[in-house]
Amino acid sequence: MTESKALPIGLLQLAPYVRYVHYNEGNERYRVPRRVIYDYEFIYITQGSALYTLGDREFLLRAGDLHMIPPHVVNACRMPEEGGSFAYYACHFDPVYMGREQDFSDEVYVNVDYANLPEVPVLEELLERPAPKFTDFELPAVYSSGAKAHRFGERFKELLALFTGKPFGYQARMRACLLDVIGLVLEDTHTSEGIKQDNPHKAMIAEMIELLRSRYRTEVDLDALVRRHGMTEKYARTLFKQATGLSWTRYVARFRMERAKELLQQGGMSVGEVAGLCGYEDLHYFSRLFKKIEGMPPRAYADSLRSSP
Repeated sequence: MTESKALPIGLLQLAPYVRYVHYNEGNERYRVPRRVIYDYEFIYITQGSALYTLGDREFLLRAGDLHMIPPHVVNACRMPEEGGSFAYYACHFDPVYMGREQDFSDEVYVNVDYANLPEVPVLEELLERPAPKFTDFELPAVYSSGAKAHRFGERFKELLALFTGKPFGYQARMRACLLDVIGLVLEDTHTSEGIKQDNPHKAMIAEMIELLRSRYRTEVDLDALVRRHGMTEKYARTLFKQATGLSWTRYVARFRMERAKELLQQGGMSVGEVAGLCGYEDLHYFSRLFKKIEGMPPRAYADSLRSSP
């Protein structure tokens, strides 16, 4: 298979583009043969159970489970036993709209004889489209909605109604539904600091973040903290990125920029004073970094706040 170029997507860039939504019911003859898809797909089980394969892993999904299938990973589905049945919503989406040239028709998924093909033929040209990759968060392959099952069911029901009826503004409303779904998942799978709940080094990562919050104006010395956990600083930084999706350097910069925006919103200070309060002695470096992260220079950001009604 042709390896596509990764397209990094963080929470600030996340704006899902919904390509296709449907609801289906399967009996003991239901199957999806080996295939790859070219965008992301959410499968939300509403009744019964089914066996899903993703790469070399197999999952038994039951009612209330949400399954995420990423692009270009071999996947399949079959019934776990004779006489079984299940029902599910499916939603194909890109994390952002990548433009008309990178778009493709939902016919790619609709016009397929899933029941009789040994495997679904791969469309090589679609393997070349950029593959969006989440950076500062991670969505699990399987998530059990538990007490939130009603909210998930309502969101997918609304997604289907919008996709089918296509009322004016339906694209924006579908995006809102999918953002709500993703937000509900992140609420349970990550801490408020963005650390994955199942990370074995969660306590150390939380201490690193707390140290940053108390000393962000100066260079943060992690050595003493991480040694208490039996780590070297280099290894701790590696674990930090695995837990949060961001390198320590990027996390520090993002935290400082958020503080800088708060100070600019308060007003009464020059950009140089704000830079100093956020740990940057070099005003030009601060301005370049602010623009890189926020998309505009700090002075323009401050002016935009003053011009707002």
